[in-house]
Amino acid sequence: MGKLKKRKDGRYSRQIRINGKIVSFLGRSERDINRKLLEYYQAAEKGKRFEDVADEWASEHFETVEYNTIKQYRPALKQITEHFSGKSIKDITSKDIDNFLHILASQGYAMKTVKSRLQVLNQVFKYAVINNYAESNPCQYISVPKNLPQTKRELPTADEIETVKNSVDKIFGLFAYFILYTGLRRGEALALTYNDIDFENKIIHVNKSVYYVGNIPNIKQPKTKAGYRDVILLDCLASKLKHNNSPDLVFPNHNGELIRNGNFNRLWTKYLNETGLSITPHQLRHAYATILFEAEIDVKDAQELLGHSTIQVTRDIYTHISKTRKSQTADKLNKFVSAT
Repeated sequence: MGKLKKRKDGRYSRQIRINGKIVSFLGRSERDINRKLLEYYQAAEKGKRFEDVADEWASEHFETVEYNTIKQYRPALKQITEHFSGKSIKDITSKDIDNFLHILASQGYAMKTVKSRLQVLNQVFKYAVINNYAESNPCQYISVPKNLPQTKRELPTADEIETVKNSVDKIFGLFAYFILYTGLRRGEALALTYNDIDFENKIIHVNKSVYYVGNIPNIKQPKTKAGYRDVILLDCLASKLKHNNSPDLVFPNHNGELIRNGNFNRLWTKYLNETGLSITPHQLRHAYATILFEAEIDVKDAQELLGHSTIQVTRDIYTHISKTRKSQTADKLNKFVSAT
């Protein structure tokens, strides 16, 4: 134990090496320092509070991930921290994690939301184990409750698809038509230049994407190898595009630059108002998946065209399309039988 020293200001100080770390204690007397030392040991025995570890994890982790990922993590982290606030991270058990997930399930949260909470919890506890704040990760053997609702966007109807086809001349009509026949994500299409389009070989090279920090557009590279891909340039789309080999953006703003987030939203809203549609670019991406499904494109080939990181995502979409088609067929059959 370090030697007690009296400072010029009349207070006492003592430095002690604890677990290889030098810790300094100040007090008005030796008794005061001994009290603080005891409190320090008691706090160390009890362990760090969950919210302190979660905050420490976020401070380090958020510097290494993209802005959009942080936006997804923040609400999950807030809800988790509120639930486990005040608890020592060492005392949180697998049962506590499981109970939390079942509370979310009982409140009607969707599968995707509950999964995101478990994912963030898992990362916080991994960080805690690495930094000796906890002996083990209680999330290790926990799974998401079964039969949670899954939010699926409705596929555009045949009439809506027909409207998209016939509205290329509308404000932002080409953008909607482009997504329908390429399946690109919104950001991928907005980052596309004419240099990325090989008109001779009928291929679109996808190699970057736009993301927004507030209203400001930025370019990023794909997160996975699946994001780098070649998409077939269909003849119907090629006929609508300029055939020039240049670094110009396919969908620029009026200055030829990347479209800002607010401007994109205004253009899309104007397009919806002019056409009477109520769809999103992501729904048109799913409509492209429907085209692949109906053309009997193999699920592996569809995965590559859509840029999914795992084939299971593509299978889930194909299954959703199949169920939707069967439901529509049943409705048609029932109406026909009822009318006869």
